[in-house]
Amino acid sequence: MDTGLALLSSSSLPLKYWGEAFNSAVHIINLLPTPMLNNISPYEKLFLLKPDYNFLKVFGCACYPLLRPYNQYKFDFHSSLFLFLGYDHKGYICLAPSGKRIISRHVIFNEYSFPFSMPHNPFLIHDINVDTTSTFSSPLTIVSLSHDTSSDSTASLPPSHSPPSSPSVLADVNTHPMITRAKSGIRKAKVFQTFVSNESFEPASYKQALQDPNWFQAMHAEYVALLQNNTWTLTTLPSGANLVGCKWVFKRKYNADGSFQRYKARLVAKGFHQREGEDFSDTFSPVIKPTTICIVLTIALSSKWPIHHIDINSAFLHGDLDSPVYMQQPPGLSSTNPSLVCRLNKAIYELKQAPCSWFQKLTNTLLCMGFVPSKSDTSHFTRFSNNDTLYILIYVDDTLVTGSSQCLVQDFISNLHSHFALKDLGSLHYFLGLEVTWLDTSLHLSQSKYIRDLLRRTNMLHSKPQPTPMVSSLRLTADQSVSVDDPSLYRSIVGALQYVTITRPELSFSVRKVCQYMHKPQLSHWQAVKQILRYLAGTSTDGLHFSSSSTYSITGFSDSDWATDLDDRKSTTGYCIFVGNNLVSWSSKKQKVVSRSSTEAEYRSVAAALADIIWIQSLMHELRVTSPTPQLYSDNLGAVQLAANPVMHSQSKHFELDLHL
Repeated sequence: MDTGLALLSSSSLPLKYWGEAFNSAVHIINLLPTPMLNNISPYEKLFLLKPDYNFLKVFGCACYPLLRPYNQYKFDFHSSLFLFLGYDHKGYICLAPSGKRIISRHVIFNEYSFPFSMPHNPFLIHDINVDTTSTFSSPLTIVSLSHDTSSDSTASLPPSHSPPSSPSVLADVNTHPMITRAKSGIRKAKVFQTFVSNESFEPASYKQALQDPNWFQAMHAEYVALLQNNTWTLTTLPSGANLVGCKWVFKRKYNADGSFQRYKARLVAKGFHQREGEDFSDTFSPVIKPTTICIVLTIALSSKWPIHHIDINSAFLHGDLDSPVYMQQPPGLSSTNPSLVCRLNKAIYELKQAPCSWFQKLTNTLLCMGFVPSKSDTSHFTRFSNNDTLYILIYVDDTLVTGSSQCLVQDFISNLHSHFALKDLGSLHYFLGLEVTWLDTSLHLSQSKYIRDLLRRTNMLHSKPQPTPMVSSLRLTADQSVSVDDPSLYRSIVGALQYVTITRPELSFSVRKVCQYMHKPQLSHWQAVKQILRYLAGTSTDGLHFSSSSTYSITGFSDSDWATDLDDRKSTTGYCIFVGNNLVSWSSKKQKVVSRSSTEAEYRSVAAALADIIWIQSLMHELRVTSPTPQLYSDNLGAVQLAANPVMHSQSKHFELDLHL
């Protein structure tokens, strides 16, 4: 209330505008940080976005909105003086002297001018309903504003006119004796309801979830699965033992086309309560490399093998724990004795050692089934028997299975199902956010849903598309503009763009460039990120195309710039490698040392590409796939000659240790 009254006082507006002032006060308060929410604003708490304070204007000031959409004739003025009265979700609320209100986003403000503070206020005439075309011959100032009309005040008027007894004779005024809010200058403020649609609602706590039968059913299903898996045993907490908390996490799951799939409730441990050396030791868990996925897809397409996608239910709950861990009972679904705690028999989500425990459990199971882990990629397993071949690709709980026959794949899935509860998702269509579209004997990998979600998160879903991800003449430096307001948002968006490069190799250079400034992002860097997002807005369905190949020839192309980084003058290495017709590996990375010549920079790029080719050869050898001698192309004659004749002379001996030993 104090804020609303302050707005009225500072702008000299009468009390009849108290509704607009209080609405504006509420809008401003919702955008301001508050100690009740750990010094963040209610807006940021609700929408997880920093508020835009540039949209705020001084209440009650003069403004000039664009009137062209409201004009009846093309020669009407495109703008005139209005009064700023607050905010709407579509723009600014502006009041005309005639009393008409419009909402516009195209407004010019004079925040130093207040119409109600002016000597000649055009809005006052409308407020007291004065008829400026009156035929009274006497000046308007002779009209008494009191209900007492003396004979002296009417003596100077022409006899043909009756004297006004009150201001009500100056305009059309409701003369009914009933006292109304409008007559008393009281207006009822609009009531803005804030609600979240049930179609996208996700509970923030278990108390909210218990009020919705759908979310409660998801909680109960997860709780029953944990009990059936013998995840914990209720016991008393030993003296001196560390107690780990837990909480419920709720998520709506969607299909690749964006349609709703199911409600998901998951009980997770508060791993930050754990103590290293007491509750856990090793935490590392490998995942499949993108290059391995591309190579296996190429082999499967060329050999016309089936590719199945399976999902292990509650994968982390199968991991065995090496050390005892004590956890609180699940909130909302505790046992009859709340004083007991859960001694975990199996790993649970968000425990620091959960990924490592699950991967070790799955590895032991696959070893017992006759599989051999790859030395080139430890998340890739193979099994060869007679003329049968089976490949397994593991990324946490998502697994790809391909083999020389459909029967062989189904037998493996049935055998694995006897050890773990799983879902056979059928032929590969959606994997790790990658959308797979089958086209006869080829397939297309894209991330259109992931890109749309990213654009929606940055409010750039309907932005104007750009033809390139980065302007060719752009040269970014560490200190060339002011810092961004929200560095965490910059880091989050750039991190998401890194995942987009899994299917978009043309973004590797531009994304790598903006990644260099995550420690201190500036406005120029954010503009470069927005250029990438605008490019994605017009190419969201683009991706990688895989087709069958008659041979598995390895072909590489390397290139490099020279000393283009204006901060440290280091060069950039870039290369791409094909297996058959398909692109399987690519990279754009800044070199670790400063190159003294373009030949040295190109030679380092050749060395990086060659190292990746050797790794691919090793992986294909483990897959028992033969390929001819690899070929590597470079456009620098000096680097080619140096590679063909590796004689280290005075101009090249300084990088012999770096690249040859």
